[in-house]
Order: sequence, then structure tokens, then C-alpha cells
Amino acid sequence: MTGKTAGLALAGVLVISSFTGCQTISRGRSQLVPVTSRPAGVNVIVDGAAVGQAPLNLKLARRSGHVIRFEMEGYRPIEVRITQKRPPLGETILTSFWWAPVGAVVIGTPIYLVLNEAAGPDEDLGSLGRAMISGAVGFVAGWTIGTIVDSRSPGNFDLIPQTLFVEMEKGGAKSPPLVLQVGPEGAGRVRWIRVALREE
Repeated sequence: MTGKTAGLALAGVLVISSFTGCQTISRGRSQLVPVTSRPAGVNVIVDGAAVGQAPLNLKLARRSGHVIRFEMEGYRPIEVRITQKRPPLGETILTSFWWAPVGAVVIGTPIYLVLNEAAGPDEDLGSLGRAMISGAVGFVAGWTIGTIVDSRSPGNFDLIPQTLFVEMEKGGAKSPPLVLQVGPEGAGRVRWIRVALREE
């Protein structure tokens, strides 16, 4: 392998690693969490910043957890802690698939150049055969690298719960807030949470 060809191969790996390492592009940097309430018009505060009134869709960054606070005059405040959970490995493999064709080109090309240089006069594989092998190796390598980096990316999380409905309880603003959190270990298949309180 010549220095130039080795440099191309290394550059291909670095290109894939840098793109996937910055963020899990295939999953997106944020997740939409629909929020509804009873009564409607409850003030929604995300991580200390007012974002509007329910119903609304919250666009939350996957890179960290969040605290969603619900406030309305005459009602007890509610705080919901949004936590992170890694998706199953199979899901990460599927969402990383689009890196496979990138790898086929970026990694497969220098491999093809190496095979061409190494081909002897008695080599029967042919140019098309070398191209197919190079593309296949790059395809698998790109998919594998993308999956590994994506699985460790700080953006490769699902936010739990994925949907919120709160039913406010009568009370004063000075009442201690109801705090709800579902930890990643207990989230299981939780997709939405309904918080309903009854007046005593």
C-alpha cells in the first residue's frame, strides 16, 4: 500500500467518524414531546425558561435530560423530569444503515486503488471484480463504524416519557410541586405519561 493510498483510506475513516461523532445525524439532535393539559392553557416551563402554554409540542435536545414544570394560577405546580434512555442496539444498527453507501464510496475507493496496484499479470479477478469487492468491504466497514460511533454518541438517546398529559390539582402556587421522574432502568416500554390528581 502506498503512502497516498493509505492516506486516502485513513481520511475515509476519519470523515465517517467525525460526522457521526458530532451528533447522531440519522436520529436527529432533538425529539418532539407533545404536551397537553387539563385545563388547557397551563404555562409550560422547560429547564427554567417559559416556552408557552399547553397544548404544544416541545422540541427537546436529546443530549441531556430536562425538567418540565407546569404552572397555572389556582393550581398546584407539577414537575416532570424527562430522562434519557439508550435505544436498543438493533434500532441503532438500522438507523446507522445510511452510512453503508458512504463507506462504500469513501472507504471502498482507496481499497480499489490498492487492489489495482497489487494486481499481478496473472490476476483473474478483473477490474469489475476488484470494484465489487472494494465496494462491499467499504459498505460493511462504513455501516459498522457508523453503528459503533452512533451507539456511543451523546445524541443517541430517546427521551422518556415521549408524551405528556397533565391534569392539574386545585391549590396555591406556594403548594409544593408534584415531582415525577421515570428512571431509564424502569422506563421499559413507557411512551407516554398521564398525570391526574384528584381533589381531596
